[in-house]
Amino acid sequence: MIIKKVKNPKKSTSKSERIRRLILYVASPEKTDTSEKCIYFGARGFLTDILDSQIAEMIALATEAARSADTVNHYVLSWKRGESPTTEQVDEAVTLLQKEMGLNLHQIVYGLHADTDNRHLHVVVNRVDPETFRCTEINKGFDIEAGHRAIALIEHHQGWSREQNGLYQVDQDGKLVRCNSHRDETAPVKTDGKKVERRTVTLPRGMPSFLSKVCPTGDRQ
Repeated sequence: MIIKKVKNPKKSTSKSERIRRLILYVASPEKTDTSEKCIYFGARGFLTDILDSQIAEMIALATEAARSADTVNHYVLSWKRGESPTTEQVDEAVTLLQKEMGLNLHQIVYGLHADTDNRHLHVVVNRVDPETFRCTEINKGFDIEAGHRAIALIEHHQGWSREQNGLYQVDQDGKLVRCNSHRDETAPVKTDGKKVERRTVTLPRGMPSFLSKVCPTGDRQ
């Protein structure tokens, strides 16, 4: 397995618009690209199971961190060709990633996509802590390091073949160890790119009070 962090392709995009586009892309990429589809979607840390309301909740919480211009991170976890995780394994992979990144209480949406030869999982995390309303610095700024630890644990727990140049591995005693021979090489993964830049959604009425800051319709800039 590999992990990749997807950079924000358009820094001028507002927080709310980026969140809206990302979540819609993760949940339903086939709406704009028929070659790509989401075969499994999940979300955690929300008050509702309705997608539009989850978008509203993430926007509202992100808005609480007024000093942080960009509060969401987008990661892609990719399995090797021929490896096809079950829905239970996808959920477990997200749990392990959450734990290693210290985001157990945070809002997360994720979708398993099947548009390439490699199954890959898009994970969008809101770094704003729902209790303190402060933006969490994942692993003291070394979030990809934490992601590599999670990858090693996922491979070990689920029996996937290990990447030859993996940064971490689980030893015979079940302990996570760093590999000295690692070379920083990653395989290309199809990501959101520009496809998430032209999406919008109408948000529902009757939201919880803390969502009142969010405009009920798309706020394009």
